[in-house]
Amino acid sequence: MPTPGLPDEAPVEPSGNGNSVAGSADMGTPSQTARAAAASRPPNYTYHFSTELIELARIDRRIVAVTAGMPTGTGLHAFQKEFPDRFIDVGIAEQHAVALSAGMALAGERPVVAIYSTFLQRAFDQEVHDVCQNDLPVVIAVDRAGLVGEDGTSHQGMFTLPTQRQLPNMIIASPKDEQELRSLVRTAFAQSHPFSLHYPRDPGFGVPTRIPEVLPVGVGELLREGRQILIVGFGPIVERGRQAGELLEKDGWSVGLINARYAKPLDRQLILDQARGKKLVVTLEESVVTGGFGAGVLEMIEEARVADAAYRNVTVRIIGIPADRFVDHGSVDDLRRLLRLDAAGIADQIRETLSRMRLTPDGTEAVTPAGIGRSKAS
Repeated sequence: MPTPGLPDEAPVEPSGNGNSVAGSADMGTPSQTARAAAASRPPNYTYHFSTELIELARIDRRIVAVTAGMPTGTGLHAFQKEFPDRFIDVGIAEQHAVALSAGMALAGERPVVAIYSTFLQRAFDQEVHDVCQNDLPVVIAVDRAGLVGEDGTSHQGMFTLPTQRQLPNMIIASPKDEQELRSLVRTAFAQSHPFSLHYPRDPGFGVPTRIPEVLPVGVGELLREGRQILIVGFGPIVERGRQAGELLEKDGWSVGLINARYAKPLDRQLILDQARGKKLVVTLEESVVTGGFGAGVLEMIEEARVADAAYRNVTVRIIGIPADRFVDHGSVDDLRRLLRLDAAGIADQIRETLSRMRLTPDGTEAVTPAGIGRSKAS
């Protein structure tokens, strides 16, 4: 087993709060300035996952942590230090990590297997036939979900969500902030089905500490009421959705906001109640748009519109990582700006959709710009 605290295969070096500084195996020794900058940021999601898991493991001796050659990057080196006999690193063998976790669940243990999103793809077969087909209480901690940045193209966590959405018995959750992550860790161990918890590599938002609680599965959170536009976000992108909503409010639009929390099962009641009669429903996810969270919301609204006329004029706009392309190497901030997944980019994409729909905040019909929707004269 790797020694706790040593860098593993991720080309980063964690600071004491879980954040990374440029350096280690691929990038040289980080400077003191870089170390100080990393330490000054709020603790990252991995840190909060690891510390909450350790708190639970002190109470529940059935909890066993498994990883596949990523003890430091997933924060499980801290778990290993406190519970060396309840930690297993199988090496770079993600398939075995998930199958082993399924076996331990069958034996009455409560395994959590922490793997980077991009590498979890290797274990899809074990998720299907070992975990989900047997409906086992395996917690799958999907670290580095979404854009990862300097780790490179191969590490972007953009394909896991669509693959998991199709699996029977699988619950899929992601928090809007680091404190909600702590609650979702507890929720995952308080239920008895496969539970996939997605969270990014990012630092947290620095929100005040609150006591974690077990959250009801499949129940989202209404953050803001709105009359014209509804934004429904999955994961920490909810905060960028809030900021985009404020920009649209300055344009005169009335914008509602939902923190979905769950991509599966969706909070059907909350989303449909808030979508009723809206001009536009916008979904946000930091995942490839094909078959993901937004597709699930679209499918739900399409089903509702067959039976209820209140949904027949509701347009759904799915915003996420564009389909049918890979994402290049770069800083997360730069990639979000280029993909228009920062707050300004999200607001602009919504504005463009409203313009194509010829909608204005006051209800008058917008003038279609020259050349849009018109054929060229022969």
